[in-house]
Amino acid sequence: MIRILFTFLERVKKARGRQLIKVAVATAAILFYAASGFMYFESVAKPDLSWGDAIWWAFVTMTTVGYGDFFPATALGRYLVGIPTMVFGISILGYLLSTVATYLIEARSKELKGMLELNVHDHILVIHYPSKERVLKLLKDLRADEKTAKLPVVLIDDTLEELPEELMEKGVRFVSGSPTSEAVLTRACFREALYAVILAKDQMDKASDNHNLAVVLTLEKLHSETYTVTEVIDPEHIDLLYRAGCDSVVCLATLTTNFLAQELLDPGVQAVMQELTDNTVGQQIYITPIESLQRWTYSELAEALRERGVLTLGIERGRQVLLNPTAETKLEQGDKAITIATERPQAVSR
Repeated sequence: MIRILFTFLERVKKARGRQLIKVAVATAAILFYAASGFMYFESVAKPDLSWGDAIWWAFVTMTTVGYGDFFPATALGRYLVGIPTMVFGISILGYLLSTVATYLIEARSKELKGMLELNVHDHILVIHYPSKERVLKLLKDLRADEKTAKLPVVLIDDTLEELPEELMEKGVRFVSGSPTSEAVLTRACFREALYAVILAKDQMDKASDNHNLAVVLTLEKLHSETYTVTEVIDPEHIDLLYRAGCDSVVCLATLTTNFLAQELLDPGVQAVMQELTDNTVGQQIYITPIESLQRWTYSELAEALRERGVLTLGIERGRQVLLNPTAETKLEQGDKAITIATERPQAVSR
C-alpha cells in the first residue's frame, strides 16, 4: 500500500510539480504562522504549552479535523490566529484535493486514449484493432493457456480513439499511434515484450498485408528477439513475410478453403479442428520441446509422451511438419513434438 502511495505521489509530482511546490510553500507558511501565533498568544494562559502542541493544533485546525484537545482561549488567539488558520487551511486543502482529482481524471483519460508511456515487461503486443470481438477472442484464448495466462497485454493501434471498457476491465493496456513508429513502440516497451501478434486491419482487404509487412520489418530492425506471429490475407505474401523475419505466419484464407474441402470429404472434421484450436475447451494441439534426444526414435518419443497421457501426432523440424512418421525415424537436434493434450505438456527429456 505504501509503495502504491509513493508511486502515485511521484506521478503527481512529475505531472504538476510547480503547483505542488506552491501548495507546499503555502502550507508551510500557514503552519508556521498558526503554530507561532498560537504559542505567542496562548503560552501565557497555558504555561505547559509546547511547540509540539502548537504544531499539532495548527495541523488539526488546517485539516478541519478539530479534535478539541487544544484551542485558543484568548480573543487575539481566536481572531488573529484561529480564524485565519481555518479559512486558509480549508482553501489549501480544497486546492490540494482538486489538484489530485484533476490529475486522476486526466490520467484516466490519457490511459484510455493511449497517450501514456507504459512501464511493462514480459508482455504480449497486440498490433492493430480490427474489431473488439476479435481482440476479445484472442485475449480469451491467451488467458486460457498457462504459458500466456498471466502475461500483460498491450494493444497498439492508430485508428482506435479510446480503449473499450471491456478491454480495460480485462487488464489490456493501450498505446495510440502507428506501430511502425519507434517512438510509439517505445511507449509500449516493445524491447521488453516476449511476443507480438500482428492482426490484419481488414480481413477483406489484401492491402492489410502491406501494413503488417511494414510492422514486421520495423520490429525486426529494432528488436528481432520478440517472437512475432502475423496474420496474412493473401497466401502469396506468406513467404514474403517469412523473408522479412516474421517467426510465424497465419493465413486464414488458406485454412478456410482447406476446412471447406475437408468437411465436404469427411463431415465432422470442422468440429474436431474447432476444438483442437480453441484454448478454452477440450483438447488442444501443442508444440512440445524435446530437451534431450540421446538417439531417440519417433516410437520412443511417442511412448514417453503416451505415459503422460499425451498423444503424439508428429514432429516439427524447423518449418517442416512430419506427421505420423515411421516408428524408426531418428530425432534431430531442434526437433519438437506435435502433441494433443488437455493442458500444455512439459518439455520431453530422458
